[in-house]
Amino acid sequence: MNAIPQDLEGTPARMTQHSHERAHLPLTGDGPAAADLLAEAGFDARTDLGQHFLRSKNAAHRLLDCAELPDRAQVLEVGAGLGTLSGAVAETGRRIWAVEKDRRLGGILQDALRRFGPQARVSISDVREVDLDGGLTPGAVLLAIMPFDWELSAVLTRHVFASTPKVERGLVVLPSRVLEQYQATGEAAGGLRLREVDGISRSEFWPKAPEALRVVSIERLR
Repeated sequence: MNAIPQDLEGTPARMTQHSHERAHLPLTGDGPAAADLLAEAGFDARTDLGQHFLRSKNAAHRLLDCAELPDRAQVLEVGAGLGTLSGAVAETGRRIWAVEKDRRLGGILQDALRRFGPQARVSISDVREVDLDGGLTPGAVLLAIMPFDWELSAVLTRHVFASTPKVERGLVVLPSRVLEQYQATGEAAGGLRLREVDGISRSEFWPKAPEALRVVSIERLR
């Protein structure tokens, strides 16, 4: 079995079991019902992080279709959670860098991506505290379900594009208010163009999203 690489903070794979024990979660990171298993286990989703977990692999594959990823693109996922979307990316043969702040989910995320070996990089950290520019290759794509706290979502989206020119574009799930905020300040707000390309049901997530969501394409203006 391939060993998963250490994250930026040096958390090795041997911590996986302990991570599960701290979170009191089932030892699973795979399958379309992973989010439902969290709910059944009584997991306390953090509202301060805007946490909501994708329930369906079918929804993950639909997001990949919308993203139209270049064949050799490196993908950055912010708030990787249970690895549902990260795993779908890795299954296509592309490299994925999965960044997740909540240490309680570290073991589950590592387990979900372990089989992909060095193709899947896991960092358990706030994305604002990692060296994105040093860890990404030119032409990288942001693919993420952003926090459903609309202000935090806007902050993190801006941060990724401001911290490295290597991320050229992205596809993200955002609360509708974030898209409306960008539209209200002009199409080129912050040097980015945001465009709605699809919708997604609030019920695709656990806990259910509190407001309408948008699947949004982000392009860096040159």
